[in-house]
Amino acid sequence: MKALLFATLLIFTSVVHAGQPLFDSHLHYGGEDAKQYSPKQIIEIFDRNKIEYALVSSTPNDGTEALYKYAPKRIIPFLGLYKTLGDKRDWMWDESVIPRVEQALQSGIYRGLGEFHIFAKDRKSPVLKQIVQMAVERNLMLQVHSDSVIIDEIFSQAPNIKILWAHMGTDPEPEALRAVLKKHPNNLYIDTSVRDKQLLENGGLSKEWQQLFIDYQDRFMVAVDTFSVNRWNTFDSVVNDIHSWLADLPPEVSKKLAYDNAYDLLVKTHDN
Repeated sequence: MKALLFATLLIFTSVVHAGQPLFDSHLHYGGEDAKQYSPKQIIEIFDRNKIEYALVSSTPNDGTEALYKYAPKRIIPFLGLYKTLGDKRDWMWDESVIPRVEQALQSGIYRGLGEFHIFAKDRKSPVLKQIVQMAVERNLMLQVHSDSVIIDEIFSQAPNIKILWAHMGTDPEPEALRAVLKKHPNNLYIDTSVRDKQLLENGGLSKEWQQLFIDYQDRFMVAVDTFSVNRWNTFDSVVNDIHSWLADLPPEVSKKLAYDNAYDLLVKTHDN
C-alpha cells in the first residue's frame, strides 16, 4: 500500500511540474529552421509545450524578425552578430560587425545582443569591447557562449551590464559555477540549455546540483537551444527532460527556473 501511494505521489508530482509554463531563454530560428518550420508551426510547438515566451536569435536575423512579427507578444528578440555561421570563429576581429549591428539595432525591436561565441584567447578583442560599450549605451543584455575568462573580461569593462551565460558555460559543474556566481554576485544569469542529459545522468539531480539551484535560484533559467533543425524535431523530448529535473527541486524554486526569472528579467523590466 505504501509503495502504491508513493508511486501515485510521484505521478501526481510529475503531472504538476509538466503542467507548469516555461519561458525558453535560448532558441534559434535560422535559415535552415525557417525552411522546415513556418512561424505558425513554431508557435504550435510552443503551445503544445506550454512555452509562453522565448528568447530567440538567429543567423541570419531574418528568422528572428519573422517570428517576432508573427508573435510579438511571445518572442524576445536578440540580435545575432553573424552573417553566416562561419563567422563564429573570427567575428571578434572583424570591424565590419560594428556598423552592421548598429544599423540592425535601428529597428528598435531587439532587447539584447547574442548569442555570440568567444573564448579566453580572444578576450582583448577590440570588437568585443565595442559590442560591450554598445550594449551599455543602449541598455541591452548580452547572451554569451564562452568560458569564465570572458565573463570576467566583460564585467571588468562594464560592471553593471547584464549577461546571460549560455549552456552553464564551458565547465558546467556545480562547484565551478558556484565559484563564478560568487565572483559576480550581480547581473550574471545562466541558461541551462543542452545540459539536461548531464543533469539527469544519474536519473535525476544530484544533491550538488539541487543545492546550487536552491542557493542561486534567482540566477538560472531553462532553455532548449534549437541549434539545429533536429532540435526542433525533438523539441518535445527535450522539454520532457527539462521537466524531469525541475521536478527534483522545491516547487517554488522550479517555478523560478522554469519561468519567473526569465520573465522578470526580460519582460517585466522591459514593460516597466
